[in-house]
Amino acid sequence: MKIDSLLGHCAEIVKIVSKSTLAPDELISQYFRGKKYIGSKERKIISEIVFMHLRLIGLSNFIFDNLSIKETPSKVKNSVELIALSLYVILLLYPQQLNTIVDSIEKLYKCSNGLEYLQIFIIDKIQPNFNMTKLNVFLDEIEEKCKVFDYTLLPNEDNFLGILSARYSIPSFILKSWFNFYPSIGINPIDIAESLLFPSNFTIRLNNKNFTRDEIIQRLETENISCFKTKYSPFGITITERINLLQNPLYKNGTIEVQDEGSQLICLACNPNRNDKILDACAGAGGKSLFFAFLQNDSGYIVANDINILKLKELRHRANRSGFKSIHTHLLQPNAKPNKLLKENYFDIVLVDAPCSGIGTSRRNPMHKWLLTQKKLEKIVRKQLELLEYYSRFVKKDGTLVYATCSLMPEENQYVTQKFLESHKNFQPEPLSLTFDKQGIALPLLKENSHEISLLPHIHGTDGFYIAKFRKATNYVNFFSH
Repeated sequence: MKIDSLLGHCAEIVKIVSKSTLAPDELISQYFRGKKYIGSKERKIISEIVFMHLRLIGLSNFIFDNLSIKETPSKVKNSVELIALSLYVILLLYPQQLNTIVDSIEKLYKCSNGLEYLQIFIIDKIQPNFNMTKLNVFLDEIEEKCKVFDYTLLPNEDNFLGILSARYSIPSFILKSWFNFYPSIGINPIDIAESLLFPSNFTIRLNNKNFTRDEIIQRLETENISCFKTKYSPFGITITERINLLQNPLYKNGTIEVQDEGSQLICLACNPNRNDKILDACAGAGGKSLFFAFLQNDSGYIVANDINILKLKELRHRANRSGFKSIHTHLLQPNAKPNKLLKENYFDIVLVDAPCSGIGTSRRNPMHKWLLTQKKLEKIVRKQLELLEYYSRFVKKDGTLVYATCSLMPEENQYVTQKFLESHKNFQPEPLSLTFDKQGIALPLLKENSHEISLLPHIHGTDGFYIAKFRKATNYVNFFSH
């Protein structure tokens, strides 16, 4: 298959992704199932290019709108030409990202210099619509402006905020929110935005205590799967390239599970004892419930609660595969009272991993950034506070409440927990360091007495997460409740 045809498939997939709310990797898999003639090497190249383009789509569109020589119909926004432009920008700004594609091209087309082969093709595609000298100067000027910018000062010019938004391919209202918060904790918002332009780690974890992490790594390496231990979670393993684990015996028999290291750290922050009763309030497909069962040696009592019956069915399948008996699923019907599985003042640990914007997972699903609006964000925040308030009633006295999101938006994180604490005096912040120190986990950005932490891709290597921990007071009396 010629490279022109490969980019044609990329353009078709991008068109599908732009019209769907499903994750790109799921849509790509569906596309390939309908195109059996596309070989594994071609599929790898197509997938890599699609994700590169989606992560950089804001900058590519900005360049198209400002530098295109001829008037371009809107349909070109999903064209081979636009994807070639993204590849050209990556070639100039982040050439290391092309290493995997270049290697695949050399194998597929049996050429000795895949980079030159790709470069010639890209320039040939975009040259008719762009003055290449102007394009290069334009990119140089943007880079220069961004380098001299003082991140501690909120950009007071909408025009400059727009330039930053375009350069780092992220909506300006998200950047503005970050500039209003992250400099106060010593974080450059631009570093966060840039980290979302790179691929995420592919992380699994141990799910069977009959094996050690070292033994699993050895098993994977005998299958020529390159991997290494995660930096913070004592149970995680990072695999250096994307592979299909679904047919791997270790996955099929429940010995390993796919789970981002940040998600693992949320469970470790809960720090369950062997016989604790745990409510996983927004369980989804149950990745965290499964980790709780593993940490407790299947000796606890775990209620996995969700409103999506299909996700709970998937959880039951995964629990059966792992041999876990301690997980009990609870389907919360709209406007219905919870059944006997949910008891107030009963659980040792309640985890509210709240539905969120998903901005922290933008490396895996780059469209999350562009689907979010200020109005949607406000609606999400109201729902998160409502969920945190509702599920806090199920925590017993001296029990633990943990709130988490996979978002990088302060509105969904620090502002939600601050609002919750203001109206729930029976909950006290609990320092996360008390938990992580006992586990030998030293997390950058975690202050000694802080009950909260933001996990950032460029610092922790995880997806973007937020974790906050509280303890329910044993002797609090609400004198205004009568």
